[in-house]
Amino acid sequence: MSVSSQKRSEAMKRAHALVSFVDECRERLCEAFPELLENGELSLAQFLEMLALAKNIEAPEARYAFEWYGKRDAEQEALCSPKGRLKLCPKLSKNGKHTQNIYIKGDNLEALKLMYKQYAGKIRMIYIDPPYNSGSVRIYNDSFRDSVASYLRQTGQDCDAGASSREVEGRLHSRWLSMMYPRLRAAYDLLSEDGAIFISIDDHEQANLRRLCDEIFGSDQFICCFVWNTKKAAQGMATAHRVVSNHEYVYVYAKCASRFAFKGVARDPKNGFSNPDDDPRGPWKRQYLQRFGQGLPERTVTDPKTGVSYTFETPYSQEKLDLWVSEGRIIFPRSKYKYPVRKEFLNEYEHPQQLTTELGLFSTKSATEKLYQLFGGTKIFGNSKPLELIKFLISQATRPDCDDIILDFFSGSATTAHAVMQLNAEDGGNRHFIMIQIPEACHAKSEAFRAGYKDIFEIGRKRIALAGEDILKTYPEQKGSLDIGMNVYEIE
Repeated sequence: MSVSSQKRSEAMKRAHALVSFVDECRERLCEAFPELLENGELSLAQFLEMLALAKNIEAPEARYAFEWYGKRDAEQEALCSPKGRLKLCPKLSKNGKHTQNIYIKGDNLEALKLMYKQYAGKIRMIYIDPPYNSGSVRIYNDSFRDSVASYLRQTGQDCDAGASSREVEGRLHSRWLSMMYPRLRAAYDLLSEDGAIFISIDDHEQANLRRLCDEIFGSDQFICCFVWNTKKAAQGMATAHRVVSNHEYVYVYAKCASRFAFKGVARDPKNGFSNPDDDPRGPWKRQYLQRFGQGLPERTVTDPKTGVSYTFETPYSQEKLDLWVSEGRIIFPRSKYKYPVRKEFLNEYEHPQQLTTELGLFSTKSATEKLYQLFGGTKIFGNSKPLELIKFLISQATRPDCDDIILDFFSGSATTAHAVMQLNAEDGGNRHFIMIQIPEACHAKSEAFRAGYKDIFEIGRKRIALAGEDILKTYPEQKGSLDIGMNVYEIE
């Protein structure tokens, strides 16, 4: 027997001896301390807790953390260098010599890593519509739910024992989180200091997405969570709980929140503003002066016409209240049992443009119909994001005259590319897009597959070409100046 074989044999003997010793200790512990049993087996967690109490050992302080099975592997994957390279595909490109738009065919994580050298810190806006992990299969697979066997292997559990409800919950989300983590890490590096990422999601993973983004971007970089309606009302069969979801979310995180701001929408003068007394300062609306139950100091204002005084708790100083009275900004009530209010003029807002997080209705049904028309009567892609929604978000986060780059690494049907070209045509902008789409096979029963589209990448490429030509029909004067092309790259 060789020396190495002898060493392996001795190691195996010691290992078997150790296993026998551990089994014997387990049996003795179970006999002496039956309270440590859980489902007939020794609970290691309870044993360690009892040991800590017996030795008067302080348990480590609990800390706030977001963990899931597979996170270490996802962190490692985020740090790995890319293995491929980007190869230009002239035959698949359009107006290749005259375009700054890019469409990449391949895995988006590899593509994001390959982009780092040239685009780190240069992307103004990222919009993504990742898989929602709903478990449905439409034109593509929208499920990242790991198999029970795979999940139990990762977590060191017996595959034959099945999984508890909590383990099933973990299985449903862990793989999705591990898929998203390295991609969001790579996206962070590409964003400019004044840039932001917009992520569409629904109720299946929105809670996990928030925590994931808090970890990668930082909770202090959270800007807002937009809510938008997908349809006006409930349709079709009654649901089990008689409630129909008709909304989705868009989470927004900045690279540096202090350097990011939306363009905003001008306040509507009809929204609470009026000028019933023809005040030369323009439309105004009522603002309450008093606050109750907040422990604020009491102030008194006197109606100069009637001499009636009103005392109330308010956050405003006496000097400011007196100034407003002298400027005719205070409206006094006819009854002494009511309180005066202040005129707030529309033209005096420091920031007249604002947004609310409730964006309103953007019909997904309408989006599907428009795509149907663009592809000549073929239902090519269901549940694509509404063009108007993406166009609105881009208009709020980018500048038309600054060569801003918009990245979408879950390109899908290329709605983002369409929105960039459409918006440029409308406001004369010079924005550019970078789309990334893996050539994921279309479902064999889908209408897209029957129409000859084998994968999602081809659908997106065709849509960009069709959308560009369709836009020029509306804006023929921009032919030659509007960038409706794309250079197609493939990952080797």
